[in-house]
Amino acid sequence: MKPNLKVSLCFLAIHCALFSNLALAGSDVPPGFEELVSGQNVWLNVNLLGQSAGLFEANVTLETVQFKEPQSVLNALNLPLKAGTPDYQQMLTTLSAPLARHGNLVCGSNANATGCGYLDTDSLALIYDENNSAADVFVSKKLLPESGGKTLYYTPSTQTENALIHQQTLNVAAQDDYQSLSLQGSGALGILTNGYVGFDWSLDSYKSDDSDNQTVSVDDFYFRQNIGKRHYVQAGRMDSRDLSSNLGGNISFSQLPLNAIDGLRAGSSLSYLNLAEASKGSPLVVLLSSKSRVDAYRGNQLLGTFYLNNGSNTLDTGNFPSGSYAVTLRIYENNQLVRTDTQPFTKTGGISDGHMQWFIQAGETADNKVVSSNNNDDDNNSTSRKPVVQAGARLSVFAELTATAGIANTDNENYGETGLQWTHGFNGKLIDGVLDMQASVFGGTEGSRGNVEQISYNDGFSLSVYRNAAYGKSCTSADVDENDYADIGCYESVNATFSVPVKGWSASLGYTYNKNTSLSPDSSSYDPTKPFEDNMINNTESQSTSNTLQLSMNKSFNWKKMTITTRFGTYRRQSSSDSDNDKGVYVGFSLSRNTPKDAQLRSSNTSLSTDYQGSQNGDGQMTYNASQNWDWGSNNERELGIDIGGTDTDNANAAIHGRLNSQHGEGELTLSDSYNNQQKSHESAVTGSYSSSIAVSKSGFFLGPGGAGSPGAAVAVKVKGNEEDPDAADDALIDVSVQGGGATQMKQNSKALFPVTGFEEGKVSVNESRDASNGSQASITQGAGSQNLFLLPGKMKLREVTMESHYTYVGQLTTATGIPLANSTMLNATAFSISEDGGFTAEMNSLAKTLYVSSNHQTYQCAVTIKSSRDVVRYVGKTLCKPAQFADLPEYIREMK
Repeated sequence: MKPNLKVSLCFLAIHCALFSNLALAGSDVPPGFEELVSGQNVWLNVNLLGQSAGLFEANVTLETVQFKEPQSVLNALNLPLKAGTPDYQQMLTTLSAPLARHGNLVCGSNANATGCGYLDTDSLALIYDENNSAADVFVSKKLLPESGGKTLYYTPSTQTENALIHQQTLNVAAQDDYQSLSLQGSGALGILTNGYVGFDWSLDSYKSDDSDNQTVSVDDFYFRQNIGKRHYVQAGRMDSRDLSSNLGGNISFSQLPLNAIDGLRAGSSLSYLNLAEASKGSPLVVLLSSKSRVDAYRGNQLLGTFYLNNGSNTLDTGNFPSGSYAVTLRIYENNQLVRTDTQPFTKTGGISDGHMQWFIQAGETADNKVVSSNNNDDDNNSTSRKPVVQAGARLSVFAELTATAGIANTDNENYGETGLQWTHGFNGKLIDGVLDMQASVFGGTEGSRGNVEQISYNDGFSLSVYRNAAYGKSCTSADVDENDYADIGCYESVNATFSVPVKGWSASLGYTYNKNTSLSPDSSSYDPTKPFEDNMINNTESQSTSNTLQLSMNKSFNWKKMTITTRFGTYRRQSSSDSDNDKGVYVGFSLSRNTPKDAQLRSSNTSLSTDYQGSQNGDGQMTYNASQNWDWGSNNERELGIDIGGTDTDNANAAIHGRLNSQHGEGELTLSDSYNNQQKSHESAVTGSYSSSIAVSKSGFFLGPGGAGSPGAAVAVKVKGNEEDPDAADDALIDVSVQGGGATQMKQNSKALFPVTGFEEGKVSVNESRDASNGSQASITQGAGSQNLFLLPGKMKLREVTMESHYTYVGQLTTATGIPLANSTMLNATAFSISEDGGFTAEMNSLAKTLYVSSNHQTYQCAVTIKSSRDVVRYVGKTLCKPAQFADLPEYIREMK
């Protein structure tokens, strides 16, 4: 048995100065004091962040601690080091050498001074506590696992089923002179384990007095197979929308030809990435040897408080402000400050997993529209299909700089675009916001060129500047098809905004500049050897320019349960067409009042507004509007509104609109009419929309509300009731909610669909409802609780729930002669109690019209008359019971007997 010795060397320290010179000089040591030089073998309790790794023998001197079996200590620490690797050998070498004692950091020996009990090291160090024969070991933060940390990539939910999940939206509009209909759809069909078919389509129909055409477009129709969690391949028809999202690695190009193609694509993906973890910024790691409270400060600003267990902990910085600044961590044990730690922190809001993102695709340009027309115009011309090869990549050069590059080849021409994005957080007294700068350059072998620049800064105020200049084929030729795959147009635009709060007001200054150029069909004066600007001098008649400067200010405040919003603005517009030059001012205010929900879950909003606008080119106009909206439902599922307004005395308008959201979709309808007082004429219109989703799988067909996005996944919930009792009621409710998919209340023997977006984290929750308005209470016997989800596109998670409706009856049971039916049993009750005077309480899972009672070998039937009710309790008072024959009993009770 290994001894656990407690050896005190305190008295040796008193004589340290006396004998140290002799020891160092190799002189003789007085008898009894040899251990001052050679040390003493001691069994130590080795701890790593509060957890014991075991007892190990070590040689302890006045200055150092040296373990006898360093490899056993290293194995017991269970660090993430593989035997034989350079890191493992380096750590073993460190443990084999004498280690400094750092006895001055023992909390018990220096009255718990600030900073005691902790060491920061890039390798390994320890604090030797001679009073307790213990050594607290500290290692680099990189070698310690996070305590309760979340992974960077999600793992897909199991026990799902492949399904066809489709979302559709219908929009209609009709006036006296035209009718328009648009039907849009997107879907995903799960294939195998990690693959799906995705598609997007639309049907547009327009009819007027002189036009009648229909267009069917298929933008996407492809099969995608995920390879691990970071790569994918897909084949079919596809546009560029997924490339600029996490599905394709979030690679964005401003001008590179990336329209729809029919072909193959392979690349990297961020679809499995845990966005909450990836957007937290640089990690803040704190090492704790015991349970502690950690307060994080930015100067004097408290950013958050964390209660953490011993171990290596990475703080959740999701709510920390963006920027680059120092964070001071104050560590408290038992509400006593034990130490502080300052670490640099950077958060830019960018999403990345630290790897290069890339894609490569090849195929043919897609003719994704089929047009039919009754006009004489030739609308059925389709562009010829051309071979195309495209590739792109995005790479983090360092923490704040990202580079993007892309190439394309089509119609024997080459194109390229490169860009840089720099995001930096400042940490100054005056400037401590986030600056984002982006720039890209585009060029093609046939002469196309362009560039894009963007600057934005947010720091209590916001500034953004966006410039886009494109000189494509239409700058050099008048015969360019508007559907040309590689033409980027011929224009230049600048948009700049500056917003800042000024003494309670929100002030905004905006500037826009636009220049569009096109060559007339008979223009032949373009010289490709000269700069674009020089050529345009000869084509000034085909240029149009405009610039607008606008200043606006607004302020909102509350007064007597009302919200008042005031606004003021002025503008100036200059154009190459003198008739469009203008300048003017506008001023207005709005008054609104909200009425909170009442007992019927109804709320309302009343608003009044008026605006005046005066301009140099026109007479001043006064517009006014009044509206009243009503909403019903816990989630505002229903809405009805009325709007009345007009402009001066010239015209008046009115509209009534309604909205209904349910588990079968969302619909809106608006009827409007405008009256022109000068022409004495009415113009009426009706508009409407309906959106929903469907899912088809081996579990059946489901209809649900419109989805939140594509590619789609879904959660389906089936609620089963009491199948044994045919009279069982189904009016009790359960609450079902799905993060990202909505919420509803469900009854027995019902089903519901909750569409969600694939590759997004979510949660499904099923609970008994507190709503007893129907007079019954639900009891869930299977399927209650919450469950986290991460569904892939084309996957459906089925949640099966079993529940019962519970009713409570209170009264007194007597015979026709007034004799109490004591010591009886109620045959159609799930729970029953009775007293000597016949007073009873019964709980049932059906809404009873008759009570069936057995007493003294006689069966009675008692007609129920409800005197009063409250929530789920029904008071029936004195209930008269008469004998019943066996044949008079319901079948399910006869089977029980």
